[in-house]
Amino acid sequence: MVNNSDSIATDPLGRSRTEIGFEVSLAILVCLACIPGNLLVTYVINKDSRLKSITNTFIRNLALTDISMATLHMPFWIVSLYTGTWNFSQRWCEISAMIQFTLGIASILNMGVIALNRYIRVVKPALYSRIFPSKRTAWFYCVLVWLVALLCATPPLYGWGKFEFHAKFSVCTFSWKIEQISYLILVVGGVVNGCTVAIFYCYYKIYQTVKQSSLNLNAHNVGNQCVNARRTDIKLLKASFTVVCVFVMTWGPVSIVVVIETAGCKIPREVFATVIYLMFSSSYVNPIIYGIMNPQFQLAFKKALSCGRYGNDNVNQNCTGNGASKRTTNDEGRLAVSTQNSAFSKTLTTEQSVSEHKDATMLGSVLE
Repeated sequence: MVNNSDSIATDPLGRSRTEIGFEVSLAILVCLACIPGNLLVTYVINKDSRLKSITNTFIRNLALTDISMATLHMPFWIVSLYTGTWNFSQRWCEISAMIQFTLGIASILNMGVIALNRYIRVVKPALYSRIFPSKRTAWFYCVLVWLVALLCATPPLYGWGKFEFHAKFSVCTFSWKIEQISYLILVVGGVVNGCTVAIFYCYYKIYQTVKQSSLNLNAHNVGNQCVNARRTDIKLLKASFTVVCVFVMTWGPVSIVVVIETAGCKIPREVFATVIYLMFSSSYVNPIIYGIMNPQFQLAFKKALSCGRYGNDNVNQNCTGNGASKRTTNDEGRLAVSTQNSAFSKTLTTEQSVSEHKDATMLGSVLE
């Protein structure tokens, strides 16, 4: 047994016992936090027929990716944090790194596909049925995400760079050296930066479109629709801002660090440790911003948590109470805003009514 005074000398990273305990405890909390939220998202999508939509197919795929990251990769990260070194074979180091890269890239691509799906549905609705005609097509896109992730993650296994243990990250990862800058360009420049730009653009255009629809409703002074439009506008702004900021905060720092390291600059270990925590934290934040903050899921979560299971129709009715009568949702999750159009459409011209109906319907569905 090594005492506290000798711990700095014996730990490969020069850490004290307190530092080791803190880092390992925090890593365990991150790992454990990833599982409940993602499991709940997956469970309610599978059990609630109202949530079996195209967009939610992508959200479930993202949740499964995050669960896999927490169960297949993070435990090796925790062990390496504790010992300060890699405790398994080099071959398993390569497999562990490939798993991390595959799941990380798949997670990023899933978030990009979700943003694209929402963008087309709100901004380009005429194209939606062509690009996302059915849930079978959505499953095809999910499979495509995994194939692209594997394609991007496996080159080091057959000669394009190499995977090795990175002591400062405490994980097996790509050997970030200037000689392998082409792979850096592929992963950071193509996948991370490409998806970042796409997500920024999609949510910005969504917000612009919803804002314009709100102004259209306000211009016609259509009472409750104006209030609902303003509320939707505010909710969408918060949701879009949250999605973009969380993505940048969790994946941006680690991308910047590997670029700096590839350039040959020295970075303190504390920076490496911080950015890897941020990267893994995206796996427990995703179910919050894509699930818990999503109006579609809130009633389903309450039902699942209050009843503990989904049973027959009577059980479901008892769980939902009056909530089910207050809100009817089709497969694509449109909110009840659109159903109020008939109350005011009689006072407007036919042409105005059609336009406002489209605006209200879009406002109601965009927060899915």
